[in-house]
Amino acid sequence: MSLSLPPLKALKVFEAAARTRSLTIAAHELHITHSAVSQQIKLLEEHFGQPLFIRLPRGVEATEAAQAFYTEVRAALDRIAMAAEQLTLTGKNRIVRLITAPSVAMRWLIPRLSQFQIDNPRIEVRVTTTVSEHFEDLKDPFDVVLWRSPLERSGFECVRFLDDVSAPLASPHYLELHPINKPADLLQASLIHLSVRADAWQQWLIKAGVPVKKKLPGTSYEHFFLSLQAASTDLGVAMGSLALVDDDLSHGRLRQLFPEVVLHGQGFHMLHRTGETNGNALKTFITWLMQMGAASAYDPGKIYSADSMT
Repeated sequence: MSLSLPPLKALKVFEAAARTRSLTIAAHELHITHSAVSQQIKLLEEHFGQPLFIRLPRGVEATEAAQAFYTEVRAALDRIAMAAEQLTLTGKNRIVRLITAPSVAMRWLIPRLSQFQIDNPRIEVRVTTTVSEHFEDLKDPFDVVLWRSPLERSGFECVRFLDDVSAPLASPHYLELHPINKPADLLQASLIHLSVRADAWQQWLIKAGVPVKKKLPGTSYEHFFLSLQAASTDLGVAMGSLALVDDDLSHGRLRQLFPEVVLHGQGFHMLHRTGETNGNALKTFITWLMQMGAASAYDPGKIYSADSMT
């Protein structure tokens, strides 16, 4: 018995409206009129015999049932897009599409990619970055997402591949000008905060046994790579993930303060597509990522002393 499919054109409109929560934005994204979006949504609602959206003063919100349907529709559309691209690329280089934060791309992934491309010349890795903290905001089709927390999505598997251990970081020159001999001395230092990890300093100081107030002074930056640049240019002490600053530590551009006290995060996770959509190319890339993550595992005995820095 053949399955009864809803109007396929309307599904794409439904996906855009549910994701953006706006008929107007969906119309702009799909290059059609607001009226055309409304007509396609009405067509789907008639097909299912129930409303799919709740009209709000500003925008729309999918009903509970429609939200569950949206999750499956989006995954299906992604699979169709990937299958179409792979059909187009038959006999050509295989493509693996990856999305991650700029800091992870610049500080960890890209420096390692050159060797992967040398070893796998027929696999093209396309890296896209996002500054959003919300996984739901990602709309581009992807095979792999690297994220600082576990993720869930139909048709994908999530695995932890890289340790996320944070510690205070400062430039040697800053420490010469502002000696820090014990954790409490940090209360007098220029602390560099990361807006999306606003409580990191408070957590670390408490773990180090330093009583702190609810509000710590200092300068706040929106992105990790900006806070890292500030620390590298002698503006203060930043709190950063050691996996993303290994090169800076080994070459002496930054120093890790009080290595015996660190913050352990959930770890960086890899959400990857399952099935045979990308065949051996995706499997090869996933295996490589896991190997690179293991090679970057946190080692509490690895301390960069002043004598070892060059």
